[in-house]
Amino acid sequence: MHNSRRALLRFTHVTLVAFGFSLSAHAQDKAVVRGWISDARCAPGHVSAGKYTGTNPDCSKECIAKGIKMLLIDPDHKSLLTVLNPAAAKNYVGDFVEISGGTNLEKKTVRIESVKLLEKGRAMCDVPDKSTK
Repeated sequence: MHNSRRALLRFTHVTLVAFGFSLSAHAQDKAVVRGWISDARCAPGHVSAGKYTGTNPDCSKECIAKGIKMLLIDPDHKSLLTVLNPAAAKNYVGDFVEISGGTNLEKKTVRIESVKLLEKGRAMCDVPDKSTK
């Protein structure tokens, strides 16, 4: 009886440790991330061209309204993060923001807890080139 009790305790310990590792593999780290709120249609092309800046806010708003995934262009880490709760950032599409929340860099996701506007986005197609004459 003493051996079966020890075996049960050992089994319980191993199960709890394995369960803990499973949870930690899917856990999100709390972080503050700065970047541009965009969409999955415009942002990937922008980023693949080496541009970690904002996309056209009007285009991104239109795409997100049509159900295209919301992304965060993160210039500091040169990555794209999928926004898991887009309703939290719906008023900031096209803007440069600071997001507090949970990030999973392995899955490239962010869950927003709070958003702070840092710079209002604007379409760059109407901005004159700054070339010297």
